[in-house]
Amino acid sequence: MTSATGSPESYRSRSEIVFSAGFTMVELLVTISLIVFLMSMLAVTFGPMLKRADQANTTALISRVSLLIDGYHSVTGNFPSDGLEGRDVITSEGTFLTGGAALTFALTQPLILTEKQANGDIRVIGEEPAIGEFRSEELSKSSDGDAEARQILDGWAEPIHYDDVSNGDKSFNPQDLGETHLDWDDELQFHSLDPREHPQNNNEYDLWSHGSSGHTEEEVIEDLIKNWQGGEE
Repeated sequence: MTSATGSPESYRSRSEIVFSAGFTMVELLVTISLIVFLMSMLAVTFGPMLKRADQANTTALISRVSLLIDGYHSVTGNFPSDGLEGRDVITSEGTFLTGGAALTFALTQPLILTEKQANGDIRVIGEEPAIGEFRSEELSKSSDGDAEARQILDGWAEPIHYDDVSNGDKSFNPQDLGETHLDWDDELQFHSLDPREHPQNNNEYDLWSHGSSGHTEEEVIEDLIKNWQGGEE
């Protein structure tokens, strides 16, 4: 007499359970492999597309900011100061701004119009609305809580560079270090070298992003997105 626990029916039932569990594990492994494969294919397929999209967005941004700078110049008669050659740019909370941060401040704050008097004094003659408006993702977060200390960011969330070279070589300021950016630590972050050796838009301004490989040791100069034509001259 066969006991209930040793019946053929019970034996088959246990075998089916083991087989079913094993098949489920195989299915899981196959599914994981397919997911990894598809993700790899997506990275290969869409990676270059995303890079091109970021490049296009940054190119459009550089063009738009250039138009805003030209608008600033038409109203004030000057290009925005880069805060690097004696024309300090300081927020109401006392933060000194240079480079792209100084440019951002100039474009996003109301314009105070002044007039130079015969005795050399400067008199305020009016105020105009801010020249530029930017989406939140186009600006860095406030520096140390200072809402006026912001930077315009490129498609890779890196701050763009700005150099007022309206006085030619005398106003040229190489930006090889991160000191022209807010909250930058050259000991912890890598900063790409300035691609210029002298002004590129003499008597106007130079504006650029290091592009997709910027601010890395593997930077490719061809990735540069800039407001001058050709390579460095």
